[in-house]
Amino acid sequence: MRRTAMVKTAMIGFGGIAQSHKNAHLQFEAEGREKLVAVCDIDPEQVKRRIKINLEDAPEVCGGHFNVYTDYEEMLRSEDVDLVDICVPSFLHAKIATEMLERGYNVLSEKPMALNSADCETMLAAYEKAKKNGKYLMIGQCLHFYPEYEYLKACIGDGRFGKVTSAVFQRLSGIPMWSWQNWYWDYEKAGGVITDMQIHDLDMARWLFGEPEWVECRASSKYTKFDNSHVTLGYDFPVTCLGDWTLRGVKFNMSFRFGFEKASVILDGGKLTVYPADGSAAYEPDYRHPHTGIAGEVGYLLDLIENGGENVKNTPVSAYNTIRLVEAIRESAENGGRRVVPTFVDEN
Repeated sequence: MRRTAMVKTAMIGFGGIAQSHKNAHLQFEAEGREKLVAVCDIDPEQVKRRIKINLEDAPEVCGGHFNVYTDYEEMLRSEDVDLVDICVPSFLHAKIATEMLERGYNVLSEKPMALNSADCETMLAAYEKAKKNGKYLMIGQCLHFYPEYEYLKACIGDGRFGKVTSAVFQRLSGIPMWSWQNWYWDYEKAGGVITDMQIHDLDMARWLFGEPEWVECRASSKYTKFDNSHVTLGYDFPVTCLGDWTLRGVKFNMSFRFGFEKASVILDGGKLTVYPADGSAAYEPDYRHPHTGIAGEVGYLLDLIENGGENVKNTPVSAYNTIRLVEAIRESAENGGRRVVPTFVDEN
């Protein structure tokens, strides 16, 4: 096992989701594992704002002593950086992440990996070269680090409640109103609710159950293209993902309902509850742990950078396969819900 000096991090993009990333970096800075040395945004006033996004439960972390830039080229010339955290609009993810990998940095890039699989392949090619020099790429599919979903993974893995018999994922909110130049409302830049918000549950279905054999999607367009999406995934049991951006005034809500042979496991209102099928009392399992969600993914990546090893929990190829799934779902939506068979690449 090897140990490096404290990881020095720079952020590119300081809009909505970057606030949660900054909080995570400052948590690890307080633990002596990381130093947030600089942030870059085309609007220098961004660092003075607290932007309210749908992650309203993210803790507010004050302070932080970092340099502020409006040009990331200047930032990288001026700072000693090990890790670049990319929080720019989705249509810029692949371009900047690929460039940073080619320049020899570790990279954390927000989801989606890209808006199409071709751009993902370009990023993966850059990563294949970068990892020969010990560099890492992680895509911000942060549900892999949420304890509620880790609990589900454990239940499926050890069979404590028997086999899964059904699953429903739900992710609801009003359309994002905080974005730079309203880019979320531009389908060509964000990909609608399927690519931006519902992607979390689609990725989670793959992580929990493996690859679906087929997909069907009925979607509607109210404020932007495909901002309401009902997806059915082809497994041996019913799996449904509901994503809706059209609910103005509705607080963001993510939930799931899982049926197992011996219990139901439900996340609702931020509370995880197990309902045993034998009629015994429902209970909240012991599943919480520190550094969850975005902090969990940052901590996991810091461990890899500090100590070496293989990323086995949230791989770039998995994120690429999720985009391939998204493309099949968008094809189904374009054709009125026609069944589409997605193709995936081997992750091994």
